[in-house]
Amino acid sequence: MDRFSQLPEPLLPIIISHLPFKEAARNSILSETWLRLWRSTQNVEFNERFFVNTDAAAVDRAIQRRTFIDFVLHWMENNQENQVGKIAVTISEPENSEEFVQHCIRFSLEHYVKHLALDFSDPRWDDAGYGTQAYFDFPLYVYTQRELESLALFSCNFNASLFVNFGLLKHISLGWIKLPVLVQETLLAQCRFLESLSLKKCRGMDYLDIRGKNFKLKLKTLVVDRCRIRYPHFFYLEAPKLRYLKFVGGAVPELTADEGSEFNFFEELDLDLSLVKEFHSSASPNSILATLHPARALTVCSYTLRVIINHTKEKPIIPSPRLTVGHLTLKTTMHDHEQFGIKFFFNCCPNLETLTIERCPEEILEYYATPSVLKPQEMWKGNVEVYECITRTLRMVEVKGYMGSQHELDLLSYLLTHGPCMEQLTVITSSDEEVNGGNPEEFRLKAQEFLHQVEAASQNPNLEITVL
Repeated sequence: MDRFSQLPEPLLPIIISHLPFKEAARNSILSETWLRLWRSTQNVEFNERFFVNTDAAAVDRAIQRRTFIDFVLHWMENNQENQVGKIAVTISEPENSEEFVQHCIRFSLEHYVKHLALDFSDPRWDDAGYGTQAYFDFPLYVYTQRELESLALFSCNFNASLFVNFGLLKHISLGWIKLPVLVQETLLAQCRFLESLSLKKCRGMDYLDIRGKNFKLKLKTLVVDRCRIRYPHFFYLEAPKLRYLKFVGGAVPELTADEGSEFNFFEELDLDLSLVKEFHSSASPNSILATLHPARALTVCSYTLRVIINHTKEKPIIPSPRLTVGHLTLKTTMHDHEQFGIKFFFNCCPNLETLTIERCPEEILEYYATPSVLKPQEMWKGNVEVYECITRTLRMVEVKGYMGSQHELDLLSYLLTHGPCMEQLTVITSSDEEVNGGNPEEFRLKAQEFLHQVEAASQNPNLEITVL
């Protein structure tokens, strides 16, 4: 039954505004009522990549870009009276379309948008994209826009000292730009009400300095994603309200807090070192463990799971810290070398309640061989150690991208057999036809059959085992 038609009409624009712009436009085919309804969205996204195929010939790309520009100009001309809360403009090579970009920005200011995003990065750049300079400067007249609450600038130069006018600014995302320490310090000094900061593929950084000078930062969320940092072991962090930290990079950051800092706890810590290509001393287990500040939710990558055993051949097992983690996410290839790392974190998290396993594609990397005292094939079988979290607190397990490897089967069997508190096990199988032997449906049936054959230790008669 069509429930949407029964809703009061003033509610429909609110629903539309919670959809991505492209999805809102697609809903115009639903009925005559919805044909123009999507134009009332307050979440506007002018994205060149919806129109331009980067693999097409230059002549075809030029035609596609012209179509995109015509669409945007037509949309703005016919929606002058609509209220707009967010506008995102994504277009590469802005120097060739400066008049159009300026027109989009002025349209945003005329509508007093609270959320403005300008992305001038090029999808043809390589994954790093560090060496590409920004060809567009943030217009001076925008610095007077006091209504802004969030601002995203990708491959767009700006003057941090002029951010003083953004008194309501709480969220900043920056990418593909130079961000020297002086700019970092100036930005934080001008935006004292900042609650979230995201840095993606920034360069020109000797080190990270996330501290307030003579004031306390209100920062709650910090993301540092594949930035080029010359000295990653100098990561100064003084944000007593910080609750979420994500770091993606090729070196382990060493967090340094000022003496007497109130910073001592994360709600969530996500440490992704998948860009590390080989084991070296700066990414040793000890330096990784030093980064694992108290957190309720912790995400670690396959690299961390592997190198945790690379202590010494004589003493492969390093001391296990006692972590406060209640939700542990393991991004793993389920390689032989990662099995001990999984056990290591089970031992570190005695209060673990939720376990998420995200399968990652196998990478060909050079790691130290597993010490002979460790036998990966026997990690989850026979007379194995059962950790405190398994017997006392673990209630929910979710596997994403399940591939049916022997290690996966053994681990799930171990959790079901020894987990008396288990309430829910959800297995989402991989849709990769190459992995699943060309028949994902058959693969799901085999996974379901195996899991229901395992004799569960759970004392909960309502234990749910779901295979999707």
